[in-house]
Order: sequence, then structure tokens, then C-alpha cells
Amino acid sequence: MTPKPAPANHRQVSPSPRGERRREQIVTAALALFASSGYRGTGMTEVAAQVGITEPGVLYHFGTKVGLLRAVVEQRATISRAFARDAAELGGLAGIRELIPLAERSIGEPDLIKLFSVLLAENFEADGPAHDFFVEHYRALRVSVVELIEAGQRRGEVRAGIDPALKAVEILGALDGMASQWLLDPEAIDFVACIEAYVATLERDLAATS
Repeated sequence: MTPKPAPANHRQVSPSPRGERRREQIVTAALALFASSGYRGTGMTEVAAQVGITEPGVLYHFGTKVGLLRAVVEQRATISRAFARDAAELGGLAGIRELIPLAERSIGEPDLIKLFSVLLAENFEADGPAHDFFVEHYRALRVSVVELIEAGQRRGEVRAGIDPALKAVEILGALDGMASQWLLDPEAIDFVACIEAYVATLERDLAATS
């Protein structure tokens, strides 16, 4: 009797170091192209050409163009959410001051900031390929800012009359607005100085009176 073949091993294999490097190269190329031409204006063949591989080679790593988009935006989102979590852990006015090192890091990564601005504009509609991602991303950021303000209120350093949810929307809106102006006119806008001035204003606005 012919022996039965051994069952296939379906364990998930982690990407090799070479595969991880290739993924990083593709994400870096896509980031620059999406930032300059937008998601809709960028073809997978263009991304592949930047890395020196074929379009199927890109799809091998990310499955679809949407899969590549998610990997690209997650790179920026990870940085923002990490800073937001750190600020929330500090809480109160100390957490607000964490906006300054975030701004200092951001000026060294203008393509990431531009990418987020371009892709956000492309995904306001509910059927946008990254619409749900951006909705959840901003919800997570608002939660972190709310936690930061509430921690300050519990410690008595932030005014009790402040509505944390409304203030979170204001803060994120101000940051995005200043970043957009900086991207448009970097010679005229000192982004870090703007954030420092805004943080000083926030501290005065939020601080509880003795």
C-alpha cells in the first residue's frame, strides 16, 4: 500500500530579514510617491520601479494596493499614537508640553506629515480606501488627549470647567492646521516656534487658578 503523504505544515512563517528589508524599501518608496502624487495618482508599477522590482513583487509583500496604503499610513500613525500615549501617561500640563518634542521630530520627517495631509484629504468620503483607518486614528488620539486633560483635572492642575472632549478636538485641529501651513510655506513658518507658542497658550488656558 502506498504510504500517505505527511500533512502539510501550515504554521505561519515570519518574514526573513531580507523580506523585512524589502518591505521597508517598498513602504519608503510608496510614502514618497503617495505624498507627492496622492494614493489615487500613484500606480503600483511606479512604486515597483522605485524599488527595482516588478509589480507582482510589491503585491507579494502587501497583497493589494490598499494593503500597501495601510502599511504606509500605519508608519506615521504609530509615531503619533506613541507620543499621544506617552503624553497621556504624564497627564496634565506635563503631557501638553510633550507636543514640543513631537513638533521637533516632525520637522525632520516632512514627507510623513505631507503624506498624512494628502491621504486624509483623499479619504473624507466613507468609501475612501483609508477612511476607516483615519476615523479610528483620530478617535484614538482624541481619547489620549481626553485622558491627559482628565488626569490634570484629577490632580487639580487643570481647570474643572474644561470639557476634555471639546478641548481634544481643538488641540488636534490646531496641530493639523499649523502643520498644513508649515508644509505650504516652510520658509515663512517656524513650526516648532508655533507649537511652543500654542503650548504656552494652552497652559494658561488650562491651568487651574489657585
